[in-house]
Amino acid sequence: MYVRQNGAGRVRRIATTAGLASAALLVSQLLVTPASAVPGLVLKVTGGQSNSEWKTTNANCPVGTTVLGGGGRIVNGNGQVTMDTMLPLVGGGAWSVTGREDGNGYGNDWSITTSALCAPEPAGLETRTQFSDHDSNLGKTMDVACPPGKKVLGLGAEMSGGLGRVVIDDLRPNADLTGITVAGMEDGGPDYLGKWTMVGKAICATPPAGLVRITGFGVLDSTTPKTAVARCPEGKRVHGVGGEIDNGQGEVRMTAMWANSSTTVTVTGAEEEGGYGNSWAVKAYAICA
Repeated sequence: MYVRQNGAGRVRRIATTAGLASAALLVSQLLVTPASAVPGLVLKVTGGQSNSEWKTTNANCPVGTTVLGGGGRIVNGNGQVTMDTMLPLVGGGAWSVTGREDGNGYGNDWSITTSALCAPEPAGLETRTQFSDHDSNLGKTMDVACPPGKKVLGLGAEMSGGLGRVVIDDLRPNADLTGITVAGMEDGGPDYLGKWTMVGKAICATPPAGLVRITGFGVLDSTTPKTAVARCPEGKRVHGVGGEIDNGQGEVRMTAMWANSSTTVTVTGAEEEGGYGNSWAVKAYAICA
């Protein structure tokens, strides 16, 4: 059961509805691949245009590689923009992140930076997809399991139909990496009556040697924004990215969940504009090998 504790009053504006897909390549980094990692691992980072419209930014994998995981961050969203889609594109050629302003809009320009972790297709690679019910429930949670003998390399989620009013609250690889947990929550504004569907994707494969989940813990208090960082052990590299908002009740948006280097995952949360009076924390998850 989900119980929302509302924060302070909110000043609402009208949301824009025009869309713009963008893909301006910023960084391509060949990772120094240790013996236990998936061979040929590459980190691609792409930044999109800055404006006040909802938008999508894709980080494309090099020819001959496929996406294993990825993430993104909102630049200059000030807690009023949520990433409601973080998924591999069909065919595995890119990682895609969509950002939307909250229900009252946001007058400033903002952009999306997307990161993709790419490699030649590893043994046993397959993507498992699961859908929640299509309804207007306040919050939803579901698990997506890998087939027996395979483990999670990457994970993604989408809040389809949420239109900026539904946040990704939890995108977590299980501790043993046999599956993932996805949770979505409607935000702290007026009740959202629209129906929405939660999509979860687990990118699974025959596990490389030494595959582990590393967790970075943030501070539990009422300050905003705040960040947690998960760092791979020495000699290992990031293959997949996850994050979690602890006790945000939909009033905290995940504004960054990405591999900002070959060895670190950074997750940032920010309260929505009216504030949130309770303590909350963020967690970062790095899948490393």
